[in-house]
Amino acid sequence: MFDYIFPFMFLASGITANKALLQTLDSNFLVGIRMLAASIILLAMAFWAKKTDFVRRILAHWPYLIILASFATFLPAILKAYALKHTDSSTVAFIGSLDPFLTAIYAYFLLNDRMTPYKWLGILLGIAGNIVLIVTHSDATCSLLGRLSCAEGAALASVCISRFGWIKVQQVLKSHLFSIKEINGLCMLLAGVYALGLTVMVSPAAFEVSWTLGMVLLFIHTTIVGNVIGYSLYSYLLKHHSATFVSLAGFSTPLFVYLFGWLFLNEKLYASFLLASAITFAGLVIFYAEELKLIRLNRQP
Repeated sequence: MFDYIFPFMFLASGITANKALLQTLDSNFLVGIRMLAASIILLAMAFWAKKTDFVRRILAHWPYLIILASFATFLPAILKAYALKHTDSSTVAFIGSLDPFLTAIYAYFLLNDRMTPYKWLGILLGIAGNIVLIVTHSDATCSLLGRLSCAEGAALASVCISRFGWIKVQQVLKSHLFSIKEINGLCMLLAGVYALGLTVMVSPAAFEVSWTLGMVLLFIHTTIVGNVIGYSLYSYLLKHHSATFVSLAGFSTPLFVYLFGWLFLNEKLYASFLLASAITFAGLVIFYAEELKLIRLNRQP
């Protein structure tokens, strides 16, 4: 039970720490230094474990790794950081609850997975829950489409791109080409380089930072707990369970962020979040119940 909860609690605490840091730091800059710091730790651990052929495997597959890092790490992180900087952390995390539904939709179109009316009903309820949240709690200072703000649009794009990228990461893990630490470390290293390159082009003044002790502690927390521990445990779950199941367990992340945002960021508690959570959770229950039913039917001789 706790093995399925801790990764998402750690990831949620990293989101809260990032939101706090983004009150001072440029979003692209924060993504860059956070990813680079985490990648150094993960790659050092990975190299120590497999010294002999680690570099050879990287050189053999570097074109694919460059693309994989863009979709699994860089683009989602940049978009999510922008969203976090401009709206509540709980809103950004809640939009991430669309993850299991997007997983199913991708699997339906890309892998020809079976979809039933009940699965579609669960997906529609998940989307409805997000619509309720956006309609009742949108900060439309920058309107993208109706009540959908630019920050919420960025959060939505982040989860769409991230889910596609993590499906590809799962395929790499199951092929045993790279270990969990290796693939995470490589994706974060490349994402960090991309993000800092973007910072140089867009906002070079972002490098001029006066660090306080509190900022340093928050950065250490988001790097070690959010990136290294959280994503490693998340990848471990992906390796041993279906992407859909892991996504369902990930519904605990926005709930943790909602609580942490209230406790540490002075974000307001709002009833529409609970209503949207109830609708989305109902969709998850219907969706996953049908998933289990299909699994049992497929196992019958």
